[in-house]
Amino acid sequence: MAFIEYSEIGDTPLQKLLGHNVEVLKNWDHLLESFYKYSSFDPELQEEVRRAIAYQIGCAQCMSHGCPAPLITDIKTKAAVDFAKKMAQTQLPITQQDVDQLKQYFSDCEIAELCAFIAFGTGYARLGASLNVDANIRV
Repeated sequence: MAFIEYSEIGDTPLQKLLGHNVEVLKNWDHLLESFYKYSSFDPELQEEVRRAIAYQIGCAQCMSHGCPAPLITDIKTKAAVDFAKKMAQTQLPITQQDVDQLKQYFSDCEIAELCAFIAFGTGYARLGASLNVDANIRV
């Protein structure tokens, strides 16, 4: 059970938490949609990054959409997931070496997009974990 009451607005538990402010929910969902609709990355890479963040942070709703792959064979996806795991941990500073590793597989534009996607996903998962959101069920 979430630590605060769900609003009447939204479809998922996280949306119902954000639904206490309709404009925030609307813009939050718009940004989320933009990350998927206009992404430079293939959906499999994005999904592995999303799953890694979900399990790194511990958001029940985020984790309910699937576990991280036990073995990632695509080297670009592995690099993105490893970076996402580190970026999601606030006590671990990102170093030039971390970014240089990404540069082996991604352009500067892609690195900027990847970091934005990870930051957004981390924030989304932290919101859910902080308020003890329920798994992805109708509330």
